[in-house]
Amino acid sequence: MSVSTNRGGEPIGFWWRGGSYLVNSKPVRWFARREWWNESARAQRGIGAGVLEVEMWRICASSEDSRTAQYELVHTLDTHGNDRNTWRLARVYA
Repeated sequence: MSVSTNRGGEPIGFWWRGGSYLVNSKPVRWFARREWWNESARAQRGIGAGVLEVEMWRICASSEDSRTAQYELVHTLDTHGNDRNTWRLARVYA
C-alpha cells in the first residue's frame, strides 16, 4: 500500500490492490493502542509510551470507477532512526 499526503500529513490518495483511490472529504485522525499482544515485535522495556500508539485515519475515498467507501488507515513511523514510514489498510466500510 502506498499513500500520498498533503503538506500537513493528511492522506489525499492511496494505491491498494492495483487501484488508485482519491480522498474526497477531510480525513479524521486519532491515536489508538497498538495490538502488541498480536504482533511478533514486542515492546521493549523503557523505550517510552509512544511505541504503543499508532496513528489512525478514517477517510472517505473514491476508486477509479467512482465507487465510494470509508477506509481506516494505520500510519506507523519508526522512531528509531530507520526513517520508515508505513501505511496499512485496517478496515473497509463498503
